[in-house]
Amino acid sequence: MLRPDRCLAVALAAMLSGATFAAAEPAPFRYSAAITIGAAAPFVQLPLTPSVYAHTAQDELRDLRVVDARGTRAPFALLVPSSSLHTSEQVRKAVLYPLPARPSAAGVWSSPVDVVVDGDRISVKRHGPGESTPAGRPRESGGWLIDSGERRAGEAPPQQLRLRWSGPAEFTAAYRLESSDDLRQWRAAGSGQVMALQSQSGPLTQPVVSLAGGTGRFVRLLWAEPQAAPVIAGATVLVAERRRVAIDSARELAFAASSEPAGVRPLDAEAGRSIHFDLGGALPLVDVDLAFASGTHVAPLRLQGRARVDDPWRELGSGVFYRLERSGDVATSPAIALPVTVRFLRLVPDARAAPLAGVAARLVVHVALPTLVFAAQGEAPFRLLAGSADAPAGALPVAAVVPQLESERSRFGQGEVGAFVADEAVVRAAAAESRQAQLRPWLLWAVLIAGVAGLGALVWRLARSSAAPLPPA
Repeated sequence: MLRPDRCLAVALAAMLSGATFAAAEPAPFRYSAAITIGAAAPFVQLPLTPSVYAHTAQDELRDLRVVDARGTRAPFALLVPSSSLHTSEQVRKAVLYPLPARPSAAGVWSSPVDVVVDGDRISVKRHGPGESTPAGRPRESGGWLIDSGERRAGEAPPQQLRLRWSGPAEFTAAYRLESSDDLRQWRAAGSGQVMALQSQSGPLTQPVVSLAGGTGRFVRLLWAEPQAAPVIAGATVLVAERRRVAIDSARELAFAASSEPAGVRPLDAEAGRSIHFDLGGALPLVDVDLAFASGTHVAPLRLQGRARVDDPWRELGSGVFYRLERSGDVATSPAIALPVTVRFLRLVPDARAAPLAGVAARLVVHVALPTLVFAAQGEAPFRLLAGSADAPAGALPVAAVVPQLESERSRFGQGEVGAFVADEAVVRAAAAESRQAQLRPWLLWAVLIAGVAGLGALVWRLARSSAAPLPPA
């Protein structure tokens, strides 16, 4: 029979061994998918699908891995959809017409040209004979009428006029601008100054006339002091267009409605009136749209979302989706921006609107799915691993995988992710770990009870020893 102090030692050892259960290695990867490379290259890009999100066990795809046929890891990075601002400049020649001398205080500037409108086109007709080239015109004119040219559909308005002059060598001349689209209605368009100075390093000039955003096709440049103005020889118009170019742009996905699963939480009263969508994984959304199959529909909605079936619904926003039919034409609502990461979406109609349950409609979303880029080093074929709850993050910074991204991007190889399959050994190990986790509290309680019993026995023995009579001398 074990002595009580030995029982205590055994109990403490069992408690310590039980505490080591939590210090296990990271869980293995539960799923793997074959990577099919269609176009080989040193760097292969792999567009990720919702299925990848469905099989990861951590947020932000932390538990992804790329391995070769031997199981050796291949370095990879994630390219998140983004956009860059591109500016393009167009320069064209402007046509200048000298204005007559300044009118009296009660008079108006007379125009040297007329405008002829033919449909959507505007043509300019000059009064009297002669060319419109301003070279050689006297400086005594009150200013210039500048035709910046007809604007194409969708073209941005001109931002600048750049003047050319033939003299004098030094001057400074103030001006004010007026703008018009038809030579009849004029509006103020700002003021400024042009100048030319001589210096030891060469001439210093300021020939730029800035134009406001709403400037029309015709600009009237009026000198404050015509005698101080330069002899204008010509002008050019600068049109700058800024546009955002998507890089690894968001992808469009469509989903059919699905029944709302009950989960741990019971279905609430709004479930019966709402329309529910399962995106297959917690996806990073950009915007959402509801596409009705036919007919006229107007649906004021609240958008709710959650990442897991047992999470409570949270409010994400609201909006109105519609489809209107008029004499054969169909008008639809624009998408609603929704930058969130969710798997389940529920569209709840306003209490004063008709229920959506049973309405034929699809959810159309734009999703910022990243592209995985890996270095194709090692022995093919490659596989994508996922499904480890506590593995450290596997993706590297882009610069650590592709040193010259912009030059390499056009030479990336192309790959696809196949269907995910579960590793049976990992599944069995996970099931065993789950059973152990359920038994662990009972084992710890048993260890604690044994430890308390051992301590009680030790105290009892010590008490008996101290109470025993001393032997006679």
